[in-house]
Amino acid sequence: MSIIPDPNPQASDNPPKVRLAEGQHVNLGCGTLILIALIVLIFGRKGTGDLEREVRNLSAKIEQLEAAVKTQTSEIRSLEEKLASPNAESK
Repeated sequence: MSIIPDPNPQASDNPPKVRLAEGQHVNLGCGTLILIALIVLIFGRKGTGDLEREVRNLSAKIEQLEAAVKTQTSEIRSLEEKLASPNAESK
């Protein structure tokens, strides 16, 4: 790394510019990458609590609808059997 001085006398307000020399590479170690992943995980989940709660509510409503459909299906079958029985014709 090399620091390039600024010829401007008012440059004391600005931090020095740092440039990589030709051929230098920046390497992120495994620990740095893990740290970045943790930060993204922690701050990236913001607001998902509402979404998770909404999905749970929708799942509960789907289960209720499935139960209602099963009940109606069994009632329809029962009515069909009553209509198809020989006793229903005589009444």
